[in-house]
Amino acid sequence: MDGAKGLGQLLGDRVRAVREERDLTREEFAKRARQVGLAWSVVTVEAFETGRRKSVALEELLLLSYAFRIDPGDWFVGNGWAELSPDAMTSLGVIRAMLAGSPTDSWMRISERLWDVPKFQDAPGVLGAQFERLNDRIRVAQSYLGPDVSTETAIKAVEAAAGEVEVKAAHRFNVEPLQVSLEAFKNWGRGLTQERDRRFGEEARKVSFRSLGASRGHITRLLLKELAPKLKQKKLKAHFRGLQIES
Repeated sequence: MDGAKGLGQLLGDRVRAVREERDLTREEFAKRARQVGLAWSVVTVEAFETGRRKSVALEELLLLSYAFRIDPGDWFVGNGWAELSPDAMTSLGVIRAMLAGSPTDSWMRISERLWDVPKFQDAPGVLGAQFERLNDRIRVAQSYLGPDVSTETAIKAVEAAAGEVEVKAAHRFNVEPLQVSLEAFKNWGRGLTQERDRRFGEEARKVSFRSLGASRGHITRLLLKELAPKLKQKKLKAHFRGLQIES
């Protein structure tokens, strides 16, 4: 599980980023946390930011989200990996999907690097049961994106299927979230949620604060309009539901 961090360490990376974005000292950050009932001090903030705190309680996460008006999943950004226990890890995409309340069938599709951890291949429970299923989805991604696509890109496409916009779009078009993700990667080289956020970031510099919510929705509708022709093809729907793609 090289490269995986504990949830507390991942939260600490984001705490530092949020604090610097808002130009807050560690004491000011801790004070904001105390105002909502967290018994945090400068020492606590420092422990998270330096990686000494490897875990975080759910109560802490929820209160921090309330204090700083940040969705719980947004404390875990990027495409890294989280160590949940000495014998289990998962991607940040899984964590965001779970915290956002995405359907279980969606976040279970996310690729975990089980093939890099041989002991997981025969593990009991969810990890072992999902190994073949996850590999199937990576195989589908590689086949659909073309022979030149790297394994890493295929993994990212599978991870992106748990994105907020992917899941909602899949429900709207009655397709698999994986199909939405792969169509997005074919179009823009990134997931639908990621492309929405990228365009929104560019737009945010041009519009007023009150217009941001409307701008995000407008961008999402434009992106879905671009993907709609492919997502409506019944033939492709059937292939994705069976996780098979014709050669």
